[in-house]
Amino acid sequence: MTDPDIGQRTSRVRLVYKIIAYVAAWVVALLLTAPGMWPLAYMFPLGLIAVVSKHLANDGGWGVFFGLYIVYIVHGYFYFRSKTTLRTIVLYGILVALLTANVAGCHEMIHSH
Repeated sequence: MTDPDIGQRTSRVRLVYKIIAYVAAWVVALLLTAPGMWPLAYMFPLGLIAVVSKHLANDGGWGVFFGLYIVYIVHGYFYFRSKTTLRTIVLYGILVALLTANVAGCHEMIHSH
């Protein structure tokens, strides 16, 4: 007899690898943003909205600030709960795209002042 779950088990990415990839993406993004500005690292998600509007990133208030954190929290929820390798890869690609836009937005905010 064959196990009906065998296909699912072989196509999963182990949690330890997901964690390593996730942390590595964040560390690289933070290092590329602004070395030496670690006291401001908590403001990193504001770079994501700065790609669209520097004004909103600077003056958007607490709603924008916490909303951007929620984007990353929701993404992390789906990433770590993904069941297949393909879904994990797609969600990791989305994370990389979000972090790339975030780094670009942070550079835009830093170099415009």
